[in-house]
Amino acid sequence: MPAAARVTPFRRSYADPLFLFEARRPLVPASAEMIDQVITHADVAVRQSGGRLKLRVTPQMIEQLQAEGKLGEGAHRLADLTVIWDEAEGQVHTVRDDARLREAADRWADWDALFDEESFRPVSAAA
Repeated sequence: MPAAARVTPFRRSYADPLFLFEARRPLVPASAEMIDQVITHADVAVRQSGGRLKLRVTPQMIEQLQAEGKLGEGAHRLADLTVIWDEAEGQVHTVRDDARLREAADRWADWDALFDEESFRPVSAAA
């Protein structure tokens, strides 16, 4: 048997890369019920080309619907969803979930606050 046939491939173990500040898929995917609630209660609707409509629910609307008893306690997650509705087909075209982006933005907000304009004052001006 030739020596090349006995060579086993070397496998490297890589850590999961941090992409866009850990902006990956959410841990819990959006359910059909959540998508239906976004379509039903959307307060932001933007017309797009091709007869499509972008639907979103704002956090203020979610709070209002929770106060009225129309949504449950876990409904804050609906603010992360964007539903693209195709009016010609009468069905959902795309669902975008920004939960990880929101979490990453919250984590980086404190870090970004360190670099505001006041922190860059010259030392002579501070005296």
